[in-house]
Amino acid sequence: MQAEKEATPLQLVLQKLGGNNTVVQDTLARLLAAGIKTSRSALYQAIAGRSHRKELVDTFLEVAEAEFTRRRQVEDRARQLVAEA
Repeated sequence: MQAEKEATPLQLVLQKLGGNNTVVQDTLARLLAAGIKTSRSALYQAIAGRSHRKELVDTFLEVAEAEFTRRRQVEDRARQLVAEA
């Protein structure tokens, strides 16, 4: 019986974002807009640590950070609305 591999830091980021997020899709779109052609599979390879293409890793992290920031702002706005109600 083979032990499960420990998740990479990038996999943990993706897990923390939860299901139904668009971070992978948004990362691919941002890369394409920057003139970098890649595939969903290549991006997942980078997330899994089997590829170390700097532009894929950096862009994924930028998009994930933006999503976490957006979620914090939504929570803050919702708390503010509740406090004002």
